[in-house]
Amino acid sequence: MTPFNIKTIAAMIGFASGIVLIDAAQAADDAAKAATTATEVCAGCHGADGNSIAPNFPKLAGQQKVYLLRELKDYKSGKRVSEIMAPLMATLSDDDLPHLAAYYAKQKPAPGVAGDAKLLTVGKNLYLKGNSKTDVPSCDSCHEEDGNGSGKFPRVAGQHVDYTLDQFRLYATGKRTNGARVMQAVAERMSEEETRAVAEFMASMP
Repeated sequence: MTPFNIKTIAAMIGFASGIVLIDAAQAADDAAKAATTATEVCAGCHGADGNSIAPNFPKLAGQQKVYLLRELKDYKSGKRVSEIMAPLMATLSDDDLPHLAAYYAKQKPAPGVAGDAKLLTVGKNLYLKGNSKTDVPSCDSCHEEDGNGSGKFPRVAGQHVDYTLDQFRLYATGKRTNGARVMQAVAERMSEEETRAVAEFMASMP
């Protein structure tokens, strides 16, 4: 077997370096395109950096990439229904979705807003301990103690109260069926006061 000579090794290194540069350039292009999409398509509701100021539209900044990509795919396929999202998703290709999810995941979340002080203690207790009397599990078992979520479980820290309450209602009535099935059972077992308290506590988390 003929050993590699210096020129061959140099050529191989150059080729590998070229691939790295091409990949880096492609990644930069994808990120730039995602930023443009966020500004032109998504900013009206979610803010260009994902820090929505409208209480009925979710904050996306710092959201878990795996979770967000799944939701985008579900919106595009119609598995998750939304009259607002459907026409917007129709303008995006399947290839756009992972780059958009990655873009929002990298954005810095705005600080949470303190909720109703009277409900925060109740909400915190439910979030960390659940309700054994009604078989409601703690929220931190999926969404983590700090509310940042993990992988397929979304970040809930700092999320708008109105949006969170709306999602609880959709789960409880069976109108939102995508994602973790446990959420439907949880939403069905919680009272309106409990969901409000948890929503207020999550909104207060940094």
